[in-house]
Amino acid sequence: MHGVYINSIGKFLPGNPIANDEMEDYLGKVNGRPSKVKHRILKSNGIQQRYYALDRQQQTTYSNSQMAASAVRDALANANLEPGAIDLLSAATSWSDLLVPGFASMVHGELTELSPLEISSSQGVCCAGVTALKYAASQVKLGEKRAAIAVASELPSRLFKHTHFEAEASVKAGKSLGFDTEFLRWMLSDGAGAFLVQNHPNPSGISLKIEWIELISHANAYPVCMYAGTEDDSAQKSWMDYPSYLQAAEAGAINLRQNIRLLDNVIKLGVEGWLKLIELGRVQPDDIDWLLCHYSSHFFRGQIVELLEKAGCMIPEDKWFTNLYTRGNTGCASIYLMLEELFHSGNLQPGQKIFCFVPESGRFTTAYMMLSVVGSQEAEAKEAGEAEGAELIRNSQRFNASAPSMNQNSSSQSPTPMPHLSNDLTQNLELSGNAAQNAIQNSLPLPTPHAPIPTPEEPVSAYLLRQLALVWLEFEREIRSVPIVRKLHRGEFTVDDYKAMLRNLRPQVVEGARWIARAASNMTDFRLRSTFIGHAQDEHRDYQMLERNYVSIGGALEEIVNAEKNIGSEALSAFIFHQASRENPVDLLGSMFIIEGLGNNLAGHWAAKIQQTLGLKDEQVSFLGYHSANDEAHLGKLNELINAEWMTTEIAQRIVKTAQVTARLYLLQLEEIR
Repeated sequence: MHGVYINSIGKFLPGNPIANDEMEDYLGKVNGRPSKVKHRILKSNGIQQRYYALDRQQQTTYSNSQMAASAVRDALANANLEPGAIDLLSAATSWSDLLVPGFASMVHGELTELSPLEISSSQGVCCAGVTALKYAASQVKLGEKRAAIAVASELPSRLFKHTHFEAEASVKAGKSLGFDTEFLRWMLSDGAGAFLVQNHPNPSGISLKIEWIELISHANAYPVCMYAGTEDDSAQKSWMDYPSYLQAAEAGAINLRQNIRLLDNVIKLGVEGWLKLIELGRVQPDDIDWLLCHYSSHFFRGQIVELLEKAGCMIPEDKWFTNLYTRGNTGCASIYLMLEELFHSGNLQPGQKIFCFVPESGRFTTAYMMLSVVGSQEAEAKEAGEAEGAELIRNSQRFNASAPSMNQNSSSQSPTPMPHLSNDLTQNLELSGNAAQNAIQNSLPLPTPHAPIPTPEEPVSAYLLRQLALVWLEFEREIRSVPIVRKLHRGEFTVDDYKAMLRNLRPQVVEGARWIARAASNMTDFRLRSTFIGHAQDEHRDYQMLERNYVSIGGALEEIVNAEKNIGSEALSAFIFHQASRENPVDLLGSMFIIEGLGNNLAGHWAAKIQQTLGLKDEQVSFLGYHSANDEAHLGKLNELINAEWMTTEIAQRIVKTAQVTARLYLLQLEEIR
């Protein structure tokens, strides 16, 4: 195996930068009317200027393949390398100039100075550029190639010409352009970037050593979010299935769209993968010198920061680097253009680590990269020796951390646990399904059943916070694959499904106050006993609201009262009552974390979906709606306990395990709903 290095980075940005107030001069005004939502979207995304391969007459000035070729030439010129030395071209885009052949073929056709060589095309959304780089890097690492080019280019502006939308039947009829389509009109822009990837560092100057690249897709559990070629996100009818291309265009099936109601999931899934990389030891936040995060809008930066702070894994914002505001959102080329600007900034120093994070909304893929800045070949050899010594020190620390005498109590304060999210995030919260469980290097394995212990330097509360965040994110993601929830999100939910959900949830709700009270009776600490008793008092009549909802949709009271527990409910109840019957069952904080977190984060979303699908009134979904609004206070009490001075590593591990078991049995309870 060879080392893999990015030795040169090129770019191409068409024309001059275009300010916000000039955008409609290039894209045009639909039916001659200025956009009503443009300013709101631009205020949210924070972009101040971008580039278009269009002129003011909406004529294309460069093709996508021409832009990619220009970026490649720039990379080669910066490296002073003969084009004939390149033996692989790996190209990526979201929307090529032609349907056939592949994008890499068209880029190679523009680069007549290159030799005959191997090509590879990657088509997707934001992660396609990382996919192209990973293929190039893999070939160099294996020794199959010595010098490869990875290039990513986007030209979405020509999709947003006003004339395209004016051909739609609904727009002809005087209706406004759909928000899911117009949203992207003010978000995306044009540009290309290219990497020269070789099996050795530059003889002088700096190089970026590719330590590893990870990509993971959640398409098995999520619907499409950003798409083109279909009329809606069900993706059941292709634009090619219409009787004619004209009819497809009139239906808007060729438009590029974004289901903004699903966008929060892009960030959550990305942060979950980030936390798993930390657990695997592949990312250590304190070691990161530069974070390059491809968030499509400034709005999402705030959400990423919030989630990382809540998980106790924040990388300080003074280490973040982005050029979103000056170069725009160029899709799969964005991470290339960020690295290009940073690479040539003069701010990189040998030994620094760069962590790249690329969440993609297409159908929920996330990419991660770790790069190291290296100097000349001599500096590389020196760093290798230093790295070996540092690894010996780390191994010694890990060994010492495993000794029981090193486990210290901590009263350090840490942020709020993961389920306590902001209203802006939870109101659009989506659920997901099982992640890929392949344990090979190119996957992100699920956490082990017994979480690792914290290092001596890490407060127990921070360790507990991160572990609970991982349990919660995995639980929330897996819920989407549950049949009853999948029906809800597909719009197939019926009144009978709602009745079945309420019938199967009732036993757990009835018993909630009972097991909490039993746990309180077994607490020897007076303060904990009081906290648990107060929680039981809050919960003990909630089932009556659930019963009223059931009757209001046509169910009989005796039917729900006499319904038997399903298998999952039996298992969940038996486990929690068993734990509650033990002395000082403080580990049940893990159960509360899962159950209250579901109420706070998911119940309100379910209530809204059920109400919308079935046409119900507020009072008919009041049980779920109530828990969405009130379980936040319960989570606040859990925060105080997580940060309590008596919290030890042993107690934290028990809480995490109980949270894991509760999450799995709760899933089983939902899976058994028929």
